Amino acid sequence: MKKERIEDEELLALIHKSINIKELKKLNKTVTKKRIDTFFDDLANYLKQNEDPLREHIEPDVACPPEKNFETLTINIDGASRGNPGKSGVGVAIFDKDLKLIKETCEYIGIATNNISEYKALILGIKEAIKFCPKESLFKSDSELLVKQIKGEYRVKSPHLMYLFTDAQGLLKKLPKWKIKHIPREENKQADKLANQGIDSSTKNCST
Repeated sequence: MKKERIEDEELLALIHKSINIKELKKLNKTVTKKRIDTFFDDLANYLKQNEDPLREHIEPDVACPPEKNFETLTINIDGASRGNPGKSGVGVAIFDKDLKLIKETCEYIGIATNNISEYKALILGIKEAIKFCPKESLFKSDSELLVKQIKGEYRVKSPHLMYLFTDAQGLLKKLPKWKIKHIPREENKQADKLANQGIDSSTKNCST
């Protein structure tokens, strides 16, 4: 009997072709038009119920001036939510190859969960990294869930996160080479401070 609903890994296979369709067939997870339509109907209904959709639109490619050609960047990211869900903010701290701080920014993102905040922090971090045209980028986050989902070690089960996951993957393709690493909270204090500053500011942008 064919399944009526499409599963996360099948959707990722369709969008990113990162999962072999033959492997899906071996698992007897046949992708059917009806199941795809059901998924997108659910997604459309979700968006209708939210005044501020969570999707981040991918921005066009940015021309890279020679003076901003960085060899390596380290981008520390963090999301904070007071209430989970509650008022939330994101913070990004960017360092060059000598670990010199070259940019820090934060944003207030409204009411969100911790996981959504972490994903929005990643998306902001990627967008900021793209502006510096790095040859290699290392993203650091204290969210194990985020890191393992981006690396493909954990499945993305939540439709809310799936939307953000897809945006993040699309933006990462704009970077020549990137890695993401899980770090302890104590090693992510600067990004955490910025995320909380974002909440306190309650404005769209608090770059410094």
